[in-house]
Amino acid sequence: MQADQLFVGLDVGGTKTAALIVDPNDVVLGQVTVPTRTANPDELLTTITRAIQAALAKANATSQQIQSIGLGVPGQVNPATGIVKLAVNLNLQTFPLGPAISARFKAPTFLENDVRTAAIGAFDYLRQMEPVQSIAYVSIGTGIAAGVVLNGRLHRGQNGMAGEIGHMTVEPNGHLCNCGLHGCLETIVAGPAIIHQMKAIDPKNNTQSAGDVYEAATQGNPAAQTVVQRVSQHLCRAIQWLIMTYDVEKIVLGGGVTHSGDAFLAPILGELARLRQQSTLAAELLRDEKLHLIPPDYNPGVWGAVHLANQMSTETITYISANDGSRSSLKT
Repeated sequence: MQADQLFVGLDVGGTKTAALIVDPNDVVLGQVTVPTRTANPDELLTTITRAIQAALAKANATSQQIQSIGLGVPGQVNPATGIVKLAVNLNLQTFPLGPAISARFKAPTFLENDVRTAAIGAFDYLRQMEPVQSIAYVSIGTGIAAGVVLNGRLHRGQNGMAGEIGHMTVEPNGHLCNCGLHGCLETIVAGPAIIHQMKAIDPKNNTQSAGDVYEAATQGNPAAQTVVQRVSQHLCRAIQWLIMTYDVEKIVLGGGVTHSGDAFLAPILGELARLRQQSTLAAELLRDEKLHLIPPDYNPGVWGAVHLANQMSTETITYISANDGSRSSLKT
């Protein structure tokens, strides 16, 4: 590769879009975060275009230097076609986002679901510290989902939905979830659900974020402690499911809710310790060292997108990258 060939990664969310530009050695040349406009597909395309252009400006580079582009987006993604479906937070029902970006920048573009993209970023981050081969990355923010890497490869599943633990029913008579079912894990442990539970117990409390609830719990607020205990119990079960199902080496936790740090992690470790006391199998498989918390200043989503873009020219999934029908390939 030429030294001036750049890789672009984007983490596209419902409220903000992060863009990162690196050289072939992963040296950061430019990065920006911009508000996401989602009124229609054209506005979303404009958001992504402006994010890339702003990052290029910071890198003192041009679009002609882009080798490939990686995007992590919410919703159901077909990597082979670049089509995004059911991306509610982006106001997209069915849209060929990959080909549209490729046409604008004349560069092959690879799309993946945002949590699975973040799993790649989390895997690469952890690999800098220890030689792991399998992880489950759990994102806990506005929603909850997991991305799984097995034997160094992203595990997508038959429909690209492997790891969608947020929509596993844990309380059949629980609250209605956005997916249409009742009592999904997401209705208990996601950020908005944590706030809702706090206000249900203490209506006069001025809670604005999940972080506020964790902070109140550390200060001895009984309502907050009740919510945190319930959330931690269900998260502990989700961690147990993932370890028992995939037998991964590490569970990596990230997302906005985890930014409370020790206040978030300590109750989960307490729940794991309780399970270990009850079961010799749990004592063997659910050790504290299985868990790793992503630091708040590392964005696994945008780094995962960069690394997916970096793999474009050497891997194995055919992707129609532009209006001219040119193809490139990627392994997942």
